[in-house]
Amino acid sequence: MSDWIYIYVLLIMGACLQNTIGFGLGLLCAPVLMHIAPELVPVPMILSALLITSIITYGNIRDVDFKQTTYSTLGGTVGIVIASVVMLNVQYEVYRMIFGGLILLGVGLSVVGLQPKVMPSTSLIAGGFAGFMGTLTAAGGAPMGLLYQNAKQKSIRANLSIFFIYINGLAFLTLAVTGLVTKDDLINFAKCAPAILVGLGLSYHLNRYINGDVIKPIILFVAFLAGASIFVL
Repeated sequence: MSDWIYIYVLLIMGACLQNTIGFGLGLLCAPVLMHIAPELVPVPMILSALLITSIITYGNIRDVDFKQTTYSTLGGTVGIVIASVVMLNVQYEVYRMIFGGLILLGVGLSVVGLQPKVMPSTSLIAGGFAGFMGTLTAAGGAPMGLLYQNAKQKSIRANLSIFFIYINGLAFLTLAVTGLVTKDDLINFAKCAPAILVGLGLSYHLNRYINGDVIKPIILFVAFLAGASIFVL
């Protein structure tokens, strides 16, 4: 029970930050959970991300640019298929190394100075990387975050959320079809869901008090440590 207290605190923080600064649930929670509760990665976290992005999208649906999300979802589909093949053919220890490497890649993409323009080709590429990373780690937001970094906050929330509804939903279905989803995964997601909803609810009250410029570097630092430590522990 004590482990779940820590897990709930982490998930509440991640869900709250996800809705206030645009990321946190995947990049903060997934690498930490890989150490303290690996059974929650990736399937329960993918479902948790699907839950929160569905709710966020409902409130921002008018700001979705369906033309650009069409290209990103196409790329994401390819990424998911490749990731599923990888998961079917690697041992757990190899998967952990891939997981750690992708988390570090996600951190790197979040701090790099590139400023790509949102267009069909960049949406396709970013979507592909996001689908691949998200299926393997439940933390695939960095490529799309990099693409939309200069967009308005409402546009970021709407377009990224609608993208990840599709990506997380398809990733779950693909993993289920390939036999990589278990009953325990669904039970663990059910345990996580209340914390996700609490964190999302808190975000609407704490939004004005959270400074994204301060919080983002902290999240990235924690994700970096958690990702890097996989290679040494």
